[in-house]
Amino acid sequence: MALTPFEIGLIASLLLSLVALGIALKAIKLARAQHENTERLIQKLTRDLAMSNSGSVGMGQRLLAMEKRLQEPKKADQKIDYYNDDDFQPYSQAAQLFKMGLDAEEVARRCGLSRAEASLIQMMQLKSDIQ
Repeated sequence: MALTPFEIGLIASLLLSLVALGIALKAIKLARAQHENTERLIQKLTRDLAMSNSGSVGMGQRLLAMEKRLQEPKKADQKIDYYNDDDFQPYSQAAQLFKMGLDAEEVARRCGLSRAEASLIQMMQLKSDIQ
């Protein structure tokens, strides 16, 4: 039984269609995987941004409280003991840890500060060392 050229063309078209279908299905599978990965990254970035924002708000509130406290009229003989005062203790401890060469992530963890607060103290420490 011999195949006519028309039948051979149909078989070739069928095979070519099956290969194209396989490639299309693989492309769809890869696109879905990439979409899921992108969604995970977006969720991670959203969490990181929310954490950064909350740290910044907390740091701002602490700075405002410290500024208010510093602006209060003090008695002439009363001075703020930055190293023994509970409000300033995490910051003075962080400054000491930066002098010892620790990074901001470790200082934040040890002092109970946010990463943003630790980075700010590190920048202030570096600036004071330069001057």
